[in-house]
Amino acid sequence: MRLFVAVTPDERFREALSAAVDPWRERLALRWTPPGQWHVTLQFLGEWPESRLENLQRALAAVAGDGPFAVRPAGPGVFPTSGRPRVLFVHLDGGENLPGLAAAVRAAVGRVWPDGPQDDRPFRAHLTLARVRDPQAADGRDLLSRIDLSGLPPFVVEGFSLVASALGPGGARHRELGFRRLRKKGE
Repeated sequence: MRLFVAVTPDERFREALSAAVDPWRERLALRWTPPGQWHVTLQFLGEWPESRLENLQRALAAVAGDGPFAVRPAGPGVFPTSGRPRVLFVHLDGGENLPGLAAAVRAAVGRVWPDGPQDDRPFRAHLTLARVRDPQAADGRDLLSRIDLSGLPPFVVEGFSLVASALGPGGARHRELGFRRLRKKGE
């Protein structure tokens, strides 16, 4: 089962972000992420057997986080470089809370399966907007100069989800397997 752990922005944020990128959907030849799938990946887990799912759910349920916290959009960006962009995204700033939550999730996952297939690259707070179809033909600086994300509202992270992702011809289909509401440490 292909899994990841993520934070989902609220409806107000998704509507504002949609309004900002909708004019570009037809003009820019990108594979746009559907707004219903916008999320902030705390950790990509890869392929996990169902036999480990119950322990994973239990470990994630024990993640306390630091209560609900605000995340602010901090402009557009591209991965890996503007010279050869592959992904167009929104930078997100959650202070220390968002990286702290990602670290807590990663620690919980590591206790369940230390040598599992989970991604161990450093956490970078972002929300993927689109994938570039032809990175060699794209100019990341041009993409970044066109899309204005300055008026986006912050959103509150209330919790995180374990999500199953099934790849198919029409793109990925996501299914939430569980939501964990954040609480203050010690609660």
